[in-house]
Amino acid sequence: MPSIAITQPYEAVYIVDATLGDEQIGVITTKYKTLIETGGGTVDKIDIWERRKLAYEIKGKTEGIYVIMQFHGKPAVEAELRRVFQISEDQIRFLIVRQDEVEPALPVITPEPEAAPAPAAEVTPAPVTEEAPVTEAAPAVEAAPVAEAAPAAEETSAPEAVAETA
Repeated sequence: MPSIAITQPYEAVYIVDATLGDEQIGVITTKYKTLIETGGGTVDKIDIWERRKLAYEIKGKTEGIYVIMQFHGKPAVEAELRRVFQISEDQIRFLIVRQDEVEPALPVITPEPEAAPAPAAEVTPAPVTEEAPVTEAAPAVEAAPVAEAAPAAEETSAPEAVAETA
């Protein structure tokens, strides 16, 4: 049975040196785009961000230009792109992720067509009854006095208590 590889959506993000000019960045992006297309993939979108400060120093660089490339390809195309990223020195750092079909976080609610309003049902009011008169509340009961506590153990010594019982 022949194996059929299905193309997957991928996103590659790589950072190039911020000191490079627009022409040099264009050459680098064209290099990776051509690599994907020769492998049988298609590049959907390339987005080049402006210069950004890196969170930490990478290969002696503190600033970089991010390039986001979305493409479709077989897993072999992604593997070849990863291999070329690893051996190339024209980018500072890279990341390739497969884009899975993600369901929206909130369900999409489509409005239903409005129907003619239903006639209102007749509501008969409940019969009014007289309420019982409110009486005054009973006075609060006073608290009972607290019983005297038993004498403390200090007042009677242990030997005397033993002698009294003997």
